[in-house]
Amino acid sequence: MTMAGITGRGVVWGLFMLGGLAMAAEPPAKMPDPLTLEAALSFADRPHPQVQVGEAELEAAEADSLDARAETGLRSWVEARLRYTDPLFPTQDGRRDDNRIGIVVAKRLYDFGRSRALETAADLEVTGRRLQLAEIRQQRRIEILQRFFDVLLADLAFARDNEEMAVVYVALDKLRDRHELGQVSDIEVLEKESEYQQVRRRRAASQNRQRLTRARLAYAMGLPGQLPAEVMRPTQLPQVARKLPAVEELQARALAGNRRLQALRKALAAARERVAGARALDLPKLDARAEANSYSRPRAGYDNWRVELNLQVPLLSGGQTDAAVAREKAEVYRLQAELADAEERVRQQVLELWLQLNALRIQREAMQTASEYRELYLDRSRALYELEVKTDLGDAMVRLTETEREALRTDFEIALAWERLDLLIGTQADDRHPAATQVGGK
Repeated sequence: MTMAGITGRGVVWGLFMLGGLAMAAEPPAKMPDPLTLEAALSFADRPHPQVQVGEAELEAAEADSLDARAETGLRSWVEARLRYTDPLFPTQDGRRDDNRIGIVVAKRLYDFGRSRALETAADLEVTGRRLQLAEIRQQRRIEILQRFFDVLLADLAFARDNEEMAVVYVALDKLRDRHELGQVSDIEVLEKESEYQQVRRRRAASQNRQRLTRARLAYAMGLPGQLPAEVMRPTQLPQVARKLPAVEELQARALAGNRRLQALRKALAAARERVAGARALDLPKLDARAEANSYSRPRAGYDNWRVELNLQVPLLSGGQTDAAVAREKAEVYRLQAELADAEERVRQQVLELWLQLNALRIQREAMQTASEYRELYLDRSRALYELEVKTDLGDAMVRLTETEREALRTDFEIALAWERLDLLIGTQADDRHPAATQVGGK
């Protein structure tokens, strides 16, 4: 590696480290309260270990690009020496010093395509890293969306279990009163007591789930330890109303626009350029050099300045060129296989998401019918309760909450499936979300 290349890489990494220190100097972000979906998704581009790894890999690729260009860049340096001699033929003035200082300028003029191939390969690697970083950012968005939905579902599960425990406790309390009057047996009381303990255990598990999902959401947002107290439920999700195209159309779009596939194609093209660069190791190199010197004493053969062209023609490389070409070809074959496998995986993933969205559409229609039934059933139970007729009002409320949770789960799964499909296709997800209503929970 040339000194210019080392200097270029050092500059890039120096800027990256300064950027990291600047980010570290920023005041830490705080968890919004209450937390909306829009606010949560706004953290997708904030510093996070996954994003920082992608940014570091991009910076390294850009440094390699600078290094490749430095091979044909203009180089300049100062050469100096201090020398004390014992000459065979002493000079008239008897001086023994023979010092020199000079400035040198050098440039690679032509190397028969090697430097061009390496520069092209480095540029392709930079483009591929940018694509990978964009994919990481969109994956972060999907992760935050998933964690946000997990919190909402955990809150509804706790609400359902809390209602069920209250219903069972009231029934148990009434049964105990009847037991004291001798109207029911011990075994009936113990049976209801066992049911109550099971519901109580489920409620405790749901409460723990609330804290766990909030901790995961906080970490996904880059705010570990800052658990959101209130989480707002979106009034609607735009993905739910999207029309699903034919699977063949989606697969074609994914093969053309998927960022990982594009990055692999860039890497493959870069590997082919490196094969060409390796083959050029046996080709001549033409360099230009100019220097100006100053000496402590004049001697024959010393020049105040000189300009030269240097042509280097390799004759034997001892197999080094063949080894370099074979190594780069092996990387080409590996990337070809990886790309073919990745393309097939993308086709399969698009098909699976397409089938999932079709099934979820039918499931959503079923959940809408179930929700209407549960609401009417609750209204009837409430009316019977007000008429002091024996009813299952408490159980009806529990079942309505459970149906509401399953309906929301279906909408959330539809939204996530579309987000994953957008990621596969390579399109940017829709960041616009309507206003939200509060769900709450601690």
